[in-house]
Amino acid sequence: MPECLLTAICCLALLVGCGPKLSSSDQVKRFEEAGPIATGTEVIGLGGVHQVGPYRVIPGDILEFQMPAVLRVISAEFSDWLKPVYGRRDYEPYLVRVSDRGTITLPIVGEVAIGGMTLSEIEALVIDAYYPKYVVNRPMVVCEVQKYQRENERVFTVMGLVRTPNAFPYPPDVQYNLMEALAYAGGLDMTADPHYVKVYRQDSSGEIVSATFSIESKSFLDAYAVAIKPGDVVYVDHTLHTRFNQFIAAVFSVRVGAYESIGD
Repeated sequence: MPECLLTAICCLALLVGCGPKLSSSDQVKRFEEAGPIATGTEVIGLGGVHQVGPYRVIPGDILEFQMPAVLRVISAEFSDWLKPVYGRRDYEPYLVRVSDRGTITLPIVGEVAIGGMTLSEIEALVIDAYYPKYVVNRPMVVCEVQKYQRENERVFTVMGLVRTPNAFPYPPDVQYNLMEALAYAGGLDMTADPHYVKVYRQDSSGEIVSATFSIESKSFLDAYAVAIKPGDVVYVDHTLHTRFNQFIAAVFSVRVGAYESIGD
């Protein structure tokens, strides 16, 4: 039995260097041209129109404003309360959903139209709404998207030899690379130690295109340059190398367990 096991290990060892063929430059170029994002940050704006550039809010988005707490006063009659108090952290979040009409309601000010605006444009609009009518100094206001309306429609999937395979949300205002996608899935299966990954995406005609990339330590910089787009499927598949590693790990695990049982 030991002789047979040794023979099998030697045969596998001779084959572990064989791996999938990396994609050619033409295949990678076609792969990069496919997918929903060409350049910049592509989002779906009002009326379902595709946009490239800074994210523009749409109805259903939930916005979070970091603004002075005094701006939350219900009545505009307390003008003294609205004067900034320096040296204090009297800022608090204010959550509001963008209505179907593309508007939000601000304390004191009331309803304002912000549909289709960028976050910086919204911040400027809110500041102008309060100053100088309600406050004596320009307040500091920061706006972020707390939840995207179309967040559930934008995902990327990581499968195969990773620790936590799953589908992950892809917010409209970010751009992930291959290494970041693998990190979302908990990293690679270190026992299998995969060296290659295949990424699938759909082109404009509906055809599935793919490209194979190396994720060996010497290729990490190249992997960081591979952009992952919404809808991509990242698949870390088995090779002879990974199966050999798992086989050896399983064999030694069994043998160590057997020796421990004998020792007991």
